[in-house]
Amino acid sequence: MAVAPAASQQEAGSSRADAASTTAQTTDSDAETRAAALRERFRRLRYGNLAEFELGGKQLRISYPDLLTDSDDYRAFESLGTGDVSTWNSGRAVKLLTHASLSFDGIVVPYGNASPDYPGVYSLWPRRTADGWSLVFNGEADIWGSQRDATADAVEVPLEHSTADRPTEKLTIEFLEVEPGAVLRIAWGDHQFLAAFEATP
Repeated sequence: MAVAPAASQQEAGSSRADAASTTAQTTDSDAETRAAALRERFRRLRYGNLAEFELGGKQLRISYPDLLTDSDDYRAFESLGTGDVSTWNSGRAVKLLTHASLSFDGIVVPYGNASPDYPGVYSLWPRRTADGWSLVFNGEADIWGSQRDATADAVEVPLEHSTADRPTEKLTIEFLEVEPGAVLRIAWGDHQFLAAFEATP
């Protein structure tokens, strides 16, 4: 009976071991990818999209929903009349949590509006004005995007509006670092809104 040379047997065994090792690594990689996707899914269910920033050692966070440009929400946003405030039926309200009071050119959004020992919490609502746009800070933060109570409006600050260089497919909110403070940037479709602010005692 013919017997394979020892070297050939070793090579075959080595190939099988390499294949098993590669398969195990691929399986581990796939499992890690699935676990990361699951963590991201739970994070989005809890927070939605997040914009985070640290200003003067104080944390700021805005959570906001996936609001597509190709949607009834965006079409309603584009058709707002003077004095109207945006609403959206397909997501939670945009929520700000801030560990510092924020000054928008002297207009202060105070820390601790819900409780003296708790960060400031607000829902955010763009409003079309006679001169352009403004941003309304409402004291009810954990609500659906169609449930704003105007009696809970706390502060309103002007927004600088322009046409975006690159239109977005969905609502995008971010903080831009600009000394000595920061700029809040909101982009949606062809619209870009900017509001500069600083932390204040």
